[in-house]
Amino acid sequence: MAGGHSHRSTLKNDHKPFKSKHATKGQLKNQYKGKVEKSSASANNKSNKPLSKLERKNIAKQLKNSKILETKTTRKVFEGSQGAEKIVTIIGLTDDVSTSEIASMLVNCIKDSENDDDMLFEVPSVTPVKIQRFKSNMKFILPDQTNFLSILDAAKVSDYVVFGISAEKEVEKEYGEQILRAVIAQGIASVIGVLPNVCSAYPKRNLQMDIRQSLQSFFNHFFPNEEKLFALENDSECTNCIRTMAQKFPKSITWRDNRGYLLADAAYWAPAQDNNGSGNLVVEGTVRGTGFNANRLVHIPGFGDFQIDHIEKLHNVRRSETDEETTKYFPEIENQEGLEELNEDEVDMDAEDWDLEGEDEFGGVKMTDKRYFDDDGSRNLHHSKPLPKGTSEYQGRWYLDDVLEDASDIEDDADVVGQAQDDEMELEDGAAATTDYEPTEAGDNQSEMFVELSPEEEARQLQEYRSSADEDLEFPDELELDPMESGKERLASYRGIKSLGNCNWDYDEHDPESPSIWKRLLRVNNYKATRNKIVKQSIREAQLTISNKARIFIRAPSHILERINCQQQPFTVYGLLEHEHKLAHVNFSFESWEDFEEPIASKETLVVQYGPRRQVINPVFNQASNNSNNVHKFEKFHHPGNFSIASCIAPVLFSNAPTIFFRPNSEDGSLELVGQGTFLNSDHTRVVAERAVLTGHPVKIHKRLVTVRYMFFNAEDINWFKAIPLFTKSGRSGFIKESLGTHGYFKATFDGKLTAQDTVAMSMYRRVWPEISSQWME
Repeated sequence: MAGGHSHRSTLKNDHKPFKSKHATKGQLKNQYKGKVEKSSASANNKSNKPLSKLERKNIAKQLKNSKILETKTTRKVFEGSQGAEKIVTIIGLTDDVSTSEIASMLVNCIKDSENDDDMLFEVPSVTPVKIQRFKSNMKFILPDQTNFLSILDAAKVSDYVVFGISAEKEVEKEYGEQILRAVIAQGIASVIGVLPNVCSAYPKRNLQMDIRQSLQSFFNHFFPNEEKLFALENDSECTNCIRTMAQKFPKSITWRDNRGYLLADAAYWAPAQDNNGSGNLVVEGTVRGTGFNANRLVHIPGFGDFQIDHIEKLHNVRRSETDEETTKYFPEIENQEGLEELNEDEVDMDAEDWDLEGEDEFGGVKMTDKRYFDDDGSRNLHHSKPLPKGTSEYQGRWYLDDVLEDASDIEDDADVVGQAQDDEMELEDGAAATTDYEPTEAGDNQSEMFVELSPEEEARQLQEYRSSADEDLEFPDELELDPMESGKERLASYRGIKSLGNCNWDYDEHDPESPSIWKRLLRVNNYKATRNKIVKQSIREAQLTISNKARIFIRAPSHILERINCQQQPFTVYGLLEHEHKLAHVNFSFESWEDFEEPIASKETLVVQYGPRRQVINPVFNQASNNSNNVHKFEKFHHPGNFSIASCIAPVLFSNAPTIFFRPNSEDGSLELVGQGTFLNSDHTRVVAERAVLTGHPVKIHKRLVTVRYMFFNAEDINWFKAIPLFTKSGRSGFIKESLGTHGYFKATFDGKLTAQDTVAMSMYRRVWPEISSQWME
């Protein structure tokens, strides 16, 4: 045998498979008890086995055929003379572009004969057009170019959005680019760019090509997938543009198509048969989206939520004929959703009822306690409600909170929508409607919007606001006590917490500052699972589906007809999913608009657009942290460039719809774009805590023993906050040892030596509750 060569075993046979090389005590115990390890389901699943080439080809063929069948079925919605109308909105990005001329060019370029009169359009208008050459129906919406909200509403409901770009005038950042960004932010379907005046402005073809290339580059910045701009003065390109809209299938907007919606062809008032003065608002049109159910509510933008009296499915769309065939769907009394925004009061609490917020199972004080220590340093529990007579403090600690089980509308699923019962009966009349603001410490925001101030006072308040925003950015959360002020009284609502991410905070704590309707809000245990279930359930229960011609009889007041005109502005009815009328603690992601560079204060009045709704909110900004206890730090200001979560009490939405935030102007009532984001979820367990940091200066440093001043100004405050830990800007931690004198000096011990340039700090937290919103009325 040659040197260095050795035979190597090619087979590794385990001759003693009954022996376990590294068995734990638990494995041996289970084996001796006769337990058999359960094999995973994936081990016996054939899908994990490698597929043969024939099987892979068969699966691919099945998926392909399924996709083709789905596409054909969807395309049938718009095909034929009786097909659904494709909604086209035309928007001009500059003031020299006429949307009416663009619509006339598109429609008149495909006239059947030259003798036919040219079709003219007005602004604003909603005009149905039948395209005979391509056997397609369209409805052109020309919104008011001076009304920003009408442009957004028209683009929201459209299948195609046509942007008119001028070859002579540049798109302004304050108008045209803002429209583009806002329409993209709220969700947009298919997009087409047109050039209505490039040929007349530049007769030479070489110049036309240069201008088109420049405008194409600008348009691709916002819509990278659009490869061509159509010059409408060229007959062939104009025909290709209208052919594209007639034959191409439009893209989908997820949040919009997950619910039923209808663009009204006609709206009128139908009096009741008993002639008692009552009646219904009747809306006729073609159903889009997932469809409508008579048991669900509908939302009319700008007016609110309403119940459906009944629905008629039209089999003959011409109203003039007397032999019109209809199928009527009436709501079921036991299944029809009501207009209550809050859970009903099912528990009658009298004066003898009590509740205790005591110690937790580990002996620590629960987060519902507002006080921690007496003057002598001993622990003193502060109960928000009285104990039964004759109950000692020790006995009281054994009483648990009387938490009622969440009322659920869907009891057969783990991921359900629950509604907690209310333990407070002092709810004012009209609070359930949530049309008024609750007054805060700063006063009523809604009333302050209309107060006329002098120019000097306006300048002073502006300077104060900007200085406070800059101070918050430079010294976040720092709080200074006045020498004549009692820290014990000023910080009575704050709590000393060692770590915000590890503390145990009761989200249902009893707090006099909490909203009176807090325990009556809609509660969603698992938002994602509940959302998927409700969307699938709405598809199954739909009585009218896409492309059905229908009449919806809505229980709404008759004065709505005075403010709408279906021939001038789009009148849209959106179907609401189950529970979407109810108020909940909702959370939005928030980013500043790229052109808006000012900080936004928490609880400042904003208007948020999410899904079909617009609400007036006072958002509570908090950090987008991922703490296991779901406690998040409050932000006094949202600074540009940051990412925050905006929390408030508003109607819930079961879709991740994009959101746009506006700031109302009190002088002229206009709206200014300030932010954008997404509707995240409804989470009643999310706790927002405001941090306050007291800072002091080290006077004497002797190894780890430090004398600190300027944090407190009397010995009583030092003894009151003695148990709260200290920290320094350099990362040292310590605690108060004893007070020195009567002017607020104290000794503190740290885990390391400090420097003279270091700063000693103490942090405390208090609960910040979300504010109630109201509906935006134009």
